Amino acid sequence: MTTFSRAGLVVKPDDGSVADTLSEVIRRLDALGIEVIAGESTGELAGDRTVMSIDALGRNVDVAIVIGGDGTMLNAARALVDHQVPIIGVNRGRLGFLVDVSPDDDGLDALTAILQGDSYAEQRSMLSAHILRDGVRIGGSTALNDVVLRVTDVLRLMEFDILIDGHRVTRQRADGLIVATPSGSTAYSLSNGGPIVAPTVDGFVLQPICPHMLSSRPLVVDASRRLETHLIDEDVKNAQLVSDGQVYMDVTKGDVIVVERHPQQLTMLHPADYDYHRLLREKLSWV
Repeated sequence: MTTFSRAGLVVKPDDGSVADTLSEVIRRLDALGIEVIAGESTGELAGDRTVMSIDALGRNVDVAIVIGGDGTMLNAARALVDHQVPIIGVNRGRLGFLVDVSPDDDGLDALTAILQGDSYAEQRSMLSAHILRDGVRIGGSTALNDVVLRVTDVLRLMEFDILIDGHRVTRQRADGLIVATPSGSTAYSLSNGGPIVAPTVDGFVLQPICPHMLSSRPLVVDASRRLETHLIDEDVKNAQLVSDGQVYMDVTKGDVIVVERHPQQLTMLHPADYDYHRLLREKLSWV
């Protein structure tokens, strides 16, 4: 018995190495009687299947299968979270913190089991970030991993104030700022010395990048809080807010960056024996 009737396929674009895995996934979906809807990124790899934009796919399927690396998953998560489509990740990338189903026979057997209802469902919080200029919203994005404030194209410090729920916390001189979800705590934030936060913790990491003060430390903040960053540096004319390392938005002195918990959570479906700590041991080569 299958739990789903229509599955959307999202693959790493312009990567022919996913072809064999995609063909096997389609074969298994056909065997289960699940209709296949291909995202545009599948291109000719989808054969004669119905192809839709990822937004249209989100409106028309009841599960999405992402074949690629964590970057492919991040892009799919931002596109699909508001459609409340659960996502399964098949790893054809390098590290694979987010795409945890192996593309080998055992892993794809686990995929079949997930599609038949034998799975572990996990809710992942996401961020909603937007930029205010003179009080007017000029841009924004969601993020599964993190939003990062940085200077554009040069290596230099920037100065900014951090506020939580309207209360000033600190003024920082740093290379930038990372606001990471628990999912993103194992990404850029970890490389910058931040803590690993279990994915179900209801909080965010506030992590200055290479701060110019020895007392600066990362903060884990309740996810219900409203985070604001005020750019005050006279010398920083051009900076960027980067969402998941994929969406780039220009900011400048005087802008206010607001980061909050996104209203919708992302549902990720894992194999029934999923163990986050085992994943950490494997990916980080712990003994």
